Amino acid sequence: MSDLKKHFNEEAQEFDQRVQRNLPKYDQMVEVLINAIPDAKENPKILDLGCGTGNITEKTKERFPEARITCLDISENMIEIAKDKLEDYEDIEYVIGDFTQTELTTKYDAIISSLALHHIPTDEEKEKMYKSIYDALEIGGVFLNADVIKANSKYNEKLYEKIAQRDVMENGVTAEEISEMNRKREENDIPTTIYMHMKMLENVGFQEIDIIWKYYANAVYGATRKD
Repeated sequence: MSDLKKHFNEEAQEFDQRVQRNLPKYDQMVEVLINAIPDAKENPKILDLGCGTGNITEKTKERFPEARITCLDISENMIEIAKDKLEDYEDIEYVIGDFTQTELTTKYDAIISSLALHHIPTDEEKEKMYKSIYDALEIGGVFLNADVIKANSKYNEKLYEKIAQRDVMENGVTAEEISEMNRKREENDIPTTIYMHMKMLENVGFQEIDIIWKYYANAVYGATRKD
């Protein structure tokens, strides 16, 4: 995923601004994910997979000030921005690495991710990642993901594209910017359908699998390790 690393190192400085413009429901999606983290422990151990600039970790720390969080990302530049953003918080560890190649040896109460796993090239590799996540969770631990999903039909694919274009244009994004955004998505995004995600999670042993929130091509879903 060396090309992806280069892409995110280049995008790091503008990521926060762009994600707000390009995903008008971003804040709502993040809120749904954070609200879904169980509050069984005051100081849960949490892994933020593909942490980017630290947005999810920041919101998690606001809800769980005593949480011990590991931020893992492939981009050094993203990690540096996350460190600056989160400098007032304690108990945060930063790891630079490709999460598809990083062995997860610690056990976590929750593993969370946002706008990251859809970059994994194939469904086989996605399922392998889900198995690594499952194995890295404590019994009763949860996995939560907020991400881009693929439409399950040509009709819905056109519908998702139509709504996405409408939303970003209402957010002030120009036609030229949309064209560039679509080009980058074609180069870097490999989403799969929500149904395939549910199947892969079940295949590796997860239970209590659910779609918590969905807005066209974006979704928040989660699952629990029960045994």
